[in-house]
Amino acid sequence: MLLPRIRAPIQRAARAASKLLKPDTTPLEALRYFNPSTASASLTFSRNASHQAQGRANGVKQGAGKRLGAKKTGEQYVVPGNIIFRQRGTHWFPGTNCAMGRDHTIYATQPGFVKYYRDPRLHSKRQYIGVVFKRDEVLPAPPHAARKRRLGMIASPIQEPAKDALSEWEDKVDDAAAGKGKKRIEQGGVTKLALRPGYMYREANWEIGRTAEKAGIVAKKFVPGDRFLAWRKSNARKAKNLERRALSKKKR
Repeated sequence: MLLPRIRAPIQRAARAASKLLKPDTTPLEALRYFNPSTASASLTFSRNASHQAQGRANGVKQGAGKRLGAKKTGEQYVVPGNIIFRQRGTHWFPGTNCAMGRDHTIYATQPGFVKYYRDPRLHSKRQYIGVVFKRDEVLPAPPHAARKRRLGMIASPIQEPAKDALSEWEDKVDDAAAGKGKKRIEQGGVTKLALRPGYMYREANWEIGRTAEKAGIVAKKFVPGDRFLAWRKSNARKAKNLERRALSKKKR
């Protein structure tokens, strides 16, 4: 049986040649009438594939799962860099002490405990993930609340230390150093050093420089030598070395 794409042109040719052929002539007989070389040969037709056949259906990628979802539960302890949630898109947003990577992964930036929460003051529909320093803390923090210190440290009131004898003596030393300038402060035959810039108890530079003088140490006087004579001796030594090398080459 002929294919439709081949039957149609043969039928048109047969209708055009109906005056030359019999009325009951078939399309195949008409083709053999116009092309006598095919009268004794059998006509064969080939059909090529029109679809890709390489083992995959519709180009679907068969890859492993990406293990998306929560990696840390609420109130679980994390350290900086721990991944808390993997996602495609922003189903969750980074909150307090958290950050988001370029693949929307939320990770911790400070050590603490994980909290999943909403903050209507920032956005009415967004969900946030944060990290707090204490397990019993609640997010979001109340408005105008004191900010927690970073680096895992918690704010605590400063307690003034009680003044003892040493602190009182330091105050006296500072007052004396401010009034007398760069002078030593002595008490009971013991030299006391003043507090210098940089929180160091040390003497002034000019006093340190006179230590050898106060100890009675005298340095030898520097006597400059005859540099011209030293230059002539150096040149004579170099010339003698060159002469010795030339003699050794001649012997070889």
